[in-house]
Amino acid sequence: MDNSVLVTIITTSGSIIAASTAYFLTKRMQTRTEWQHEKMNHYKVLLSAISDLANDGADQIAASDKFALASNTICLVAPQSVIDALMNFHDEVKASNENKTLEKHDFLLKQLLFAIRKDIGLSAKDDTKNFNYHLIGASPLKKKRIYHDRRD
Repeated sequence: MDNSVLVTIITTSGSIIAASTAYFLTKRMQTRTEWQHEKMNHYKVLLSAISDLANDGADQIAASDKFALASNTICLVAPQSVIDALMNFHDEVKASNENKTLEKHDFLLKQLLFAIRKDIGLSAKDDTKNFNYHLIGASPLKKKRIYHDRRD
């Protein structure tokens, strides 16, 4: 076989392999990015629903419905650790739980946030011993919103 034909075949094959590899890697990265975006949207809806539960001025029935829908759809994108943390949090805040405590609520909320942060890749910087978080709600007061610590 002529050397020029062999060089052409090798060059063409190399170009096709390089283009195919670049396309595959780009498509994989694009799919991963879209997946992360979808997951973040689900987490935003869930945290928004939890926040609505803390707002004194919010329609509590609508807030509970939103929380239920967000909780029931999060299983589509969340890993088991997030779902377990969410179910533990739900068991604490559900209406039928007569033994609710603010301390357990905040502890389970932190556990849920840690699980979500781990899933989205933020957990490496978290200090679980010093992490302090609780819900902040808003209540209407003469057509003005006053923000307060939900513990007040």
